[in-house]
Amino acid sequence: MYPSKNVIATVLAATAAVTLTAAGTASAAGTATAGTAPRSPRVEVVRPGQVVDTGHGVDLQLNRTDRCFGAPDAWSCKSVVDGNQAPDSVSLQTQGDSTGTVYSPLYLGSGKAARMTVTVGGVTYRVQVVTLAGHPGYSTGWAWGAPLSNPGDIPQVTVFDRAGRVLAQL
Repeated sequence: MYPSKNVIATVLAATAAVTLTAAGTASAAGTATAGTAPRSPRVEVVRPGQVVDTGHGVDLQLNRTDRCFGAPDAWSCKSVVDGNQAPDSVSLQTQGDSTGTVYSPLYLGSGKAARMTVTVGGVTYRVQVVTLAGHPGYSTGWAWGAPLSNPGDIPQVTVFDRAGRVLAQL
C-alpha cells in the first residue's frame, strides 16, 4: 500500500523547503509574478503510483500509462500513451472554487520539462513540475492561482527545458 497522504505531504513539504532554500527563493509553486515568472523550484521526481498532495484538496498521481488529477476517490485520469494528445504538446486541467484554482499542465514530448508557467487574466503562475524518474515521455505539475473570474479566460501554458527553450505552448 501507499503511505498516507499526511506522511507524503510531510516529506514533500520538507523536500520543498530544502529545494526552495537551494534555489534561493522563498516562494512556492503557484506564486504569481508580473511579467516573466522567476525560476521554479526543482523538478520533483516521484515513484509510479505515488500521490502528490498539492495542498489544495487536489492530488496528482503519475503512472507509466496515465496521469491522474483530483482525489483518490474521484480521479480524472488521462492516458499518456493512447495518442489522444499530440506529441510535443501541452494540455491543461483545472479544478477550483471561490477560493482558488489548481492548474495542472500535462506535457507529452521528447524534451525534458524543467519549468512550466500558466498565465491567466494577465497573471503568471509558476508550476511545480512533477515527473517520473528517467525519461517517461511526459511531465505534469500544479500551480495554485486565483479563482477563474471569467469563464472566457483561456489560460496560456508554456513548457521550458533547462536551457530556457520553449518545448510546448497552449
